[in-house]
Amino acid sequence: MQPVKFAQVGIGGFGRSHLGSLAKVEAEGLARLDAVVIRSPDKYAAQIAELSQRGVRVFGALDELFAAGGVDIITLPTGLQYHVPQTIQCMEAGYDVLSEKPIAAVIQEADRLIAARQRLGKMVIIGYQAIFSPAIQTIKSRLVSGKLGKIKSICVKGGWPRNDVYYTRNAWVAKLKSGDDYILDSPINNAFAHDLNNPLYLCGPTHHESATPVSIQAELYRARMEIESLDTASLRILTADGVEIIIALSHVTRENFNPSMVIHAEKGVVRWIQDDGATTITYSDGAEESVRNGGNAHPLPFYNAVEAFRGQAEPLCTPENARAQTLCINGAHEGCPSITNIPEDLIEEIYKDPSDPKSRFLVVDGLDDLIHRSFEEGKLFSELGVKWAQATEPFDLTGYEYFPGGKRPVSA
Repeated sequence: MQPVKFAQVGIGGFGRSHLGSLAKVEAEGLARLDAVVIRSPDKYAAQIAELSQRGVRVFGALDELFAAGGVDIITLPTGLQYHVPQTIQCMEAGYDVLSEKPIAAVIQEADRLIAARQRLGKMVIIGYQAIFSPAIQTIKSRLVSGKLGKIKSICVKGGWPRNDVYYTRNAWVAKLKSGDDYILDSPINNAFAHDLNNPLYLCGPTHHESATPVSIQAELYRARMEIESLDTASLRILTADGVEIIIALSHVTRENFNPSMVIHAEKGVVRWIQDDGATTITYSDGAEESVRNGGNAHPLPFYNAVEAFRGQAEPLCTPENARAQTLCINGAHEGCPSITNIPEDLIEEIYKDPSDPKSRFLVVDGLDDLIHRSFEEGKLFSELGVKWAQATEPFDLTGYEYFPGGKRPVSA
């Protein structure tokens, strides 16, 4: 069987991860990187020389790739504002697509992509690689089969400190808008987007469906006063089936602790952590199951894309799956339009390298413990007696179809 031919748009930034993932799949004879699109060739002269030596075709624009043809799937590790228009361009040119997450910044764009995919009949996979992992897939199977019974609640936590370099890596980091385009960049819509998407996927009624969120209560905070968006979030999501999801995530914790998730179900408890270890499922009858998490999940969407292209599997993360995360992001910003500044007397500057000003981290005193308490007690920050926390009301997501304002403007 011939390898599936991939083209990739962009090789900088997260494009490097896509190149690494494709190299792994290519080493197994399943795929081949056949072409790349590079808009700034002078910036990547060495990489272009290496790719050309391998026989990879190099183009300066998507239209040039479309005119030349000869590939099966196009991957899009591009900026958030380009995901939808480029995916639709590729589908209209006749290609299947593997697009990076999130699907879009706003729900109307996610719905535009879904409508185009339905009209054009092409395959679109969204690169939420965590749900492709053996652990998440096993948990999903146990839930869908009824072995764990119905989910009662899910709690998620994570602390990934980010320094000044992170906040200067591109023009749209921590921005709510870039020009006329909404970005809504933040931990919950970028680095931790998986940890909002995972519980929504696991709550879905079938193996290939995500849950429908019906409300979100969002408390959005920042220690970095120079950014537009948030660096810390405390969320409560309710699904159509009545599952409560509590999420606490931040980039200004003192310690680095990988995302964790605990699922309380009628017939057991699931404990998952994003690392190379194992997920444990403890059933109510005393039985226990351990599942390896699977290590690096980044190549997994590429394996799924190859199998789906060949008709051997269904896409595991469709635009419909990814839509639920975007809906929650929009609802979070609608329900909490003002981001709360954390008191300055609680914020500490830490330099990992005193000689390098860009090695500065901001740390919020007591935040690590607060996140752990939110996880253990299933409560928002404002419900844990924190003086600086700001309570909000749940925001109704039922029928929500346009950001901002909920309903599509008459002129749209």
